[in-house]
Amino acid sequence: MQWIKKHLATLSRLSILLVMFLLLVIVSPSFGTMTNILNVLRVSSLTLMVATGIALCMLVGGIDLSVGATIALTSILFGSRFQLGHGIGDMVFGIAGILVVSALIGACNGFCVAWLRIPPFLATYGIQQIARGLAYVLTNGLVYSNFTSTFQFIGGGRILGIHTPIIFAALLLLIVGLMLNKTTLGRRIYAVGSNREAARYSGINVNATLMMAYILSGIIAGFAGIVYTSRLNCAEPTIGSEFAQEAIAAAAIGGISFKGGHGNVFGVVVGALILTLITNGMTLLSIDSNWQVGATGVIIILAVLIDRNTAKKKH
Repeated sequence: MQWIKKHLATLSRLSILLVMFLLLVIVSPSFGTMTNILNVLRVSSLTLMVATGIALCMLVGGIDLSVGATIALTSILFGSRFQLGHGIGDMVFGIAGILVVSALIGACNGFCVAWLRIPPFLATYGIQQIARGLAYVLTNGLVYSNFTSTFQFIGGGRILGIHTPIIFAALLLLIVGLMLNKTTLGRRIYAVGSNREAARYSGINVNATLMMAYILSGIIAGFAGIVYTSRLNCAEPTIGSEFAQEAIAAAAIGGISFKGGHGNVFGVVVGALILTLITNGMTLLSIDSNWQVGATGVIIILAVLIDRNTAKKKH
C-alpha cells in the first residue's frame, strides 16, 4: 500500500497511457500491430532523447530552449562530413565534432545561468537565437544531403528488426537513469533542484552542478541531432525548430517538475509516448494538424497545473 502511494503519480500516467492505447486500438485495430507499435516507438524516440536532456535542466530548476538550434547548427557545421564520397574517418570526425560543439553550447547556457545569473528561459532563448542565426549565416542557402549509407544507418537502420533510433533512445535512457540514481552527480542534481541553498550549505558546488546539467543537455541534443539528421538525410538551418516545445511537453507530462528536484527518466518515457499517441490519435481521427500544435500547448499548461497541485499536496 505504501509503495502504491509513493508511485501513485507514475501509476496514474501509466493508466492514462494504457487507456489511450486501448482507445486507439478500438478506433483502428491495425494500431495495435507490432509494426505500428515499433513505428510509434520510432517516432517518439527522438522526442524522448531530447526530453531526457531537457529533463536534466528541469531537475535543477531550469529549462533549455536551445536544443533545436543546437541540432541545426551542429548538423550544418559537420554535415559535409557525412556526404557521399567521404569515408568512415570523416564520419567519426563529424560525429565527434557535433558532440563537442553541442557540449560547448550547453556550457554557454550553463555559464549564463550559473555565473551570470540570467534566468534560464532568457539565457537559453538567447543562445538559441545565436545558434540558429549562425546556422543560417553559415549555410548561405546551402543544404547538405546525399549522405553515405553508413551514416544513414544510424537513424534509418534496423538491428534485429528494431529501428536504430529506438535502440539509441533505450541506451541513452539507461545511461541517464543510472547516472541520476547511482552516481554522486545524480544526487547533486536532485539536491540542487530541491533546495539550492541547502545544497550549497551541505558542500555541493551548485554552479558546477548547474553547468554539468546544461552541458549534458547539450551533448544529448547533439546526439539526438546525429540520429535525426541521419534519418532525415538532410542538414539545413530550420531543422529541430519544434523539438524544444515537444520535449518540454514530454518531460512535463512525465512528471519532471518545473521547480526542480522531482521526476525520473521513466516518467519521461511515459510522457513522450502519451504525447506521440495524442498526435497519432488526432491524425487517425483526421483532426487538422494546426489543432495538433495547439493541443501540445494545452498539454503543457495542464502538466504545469498538475505539477503545482502535486507540490501543494506534498507541503
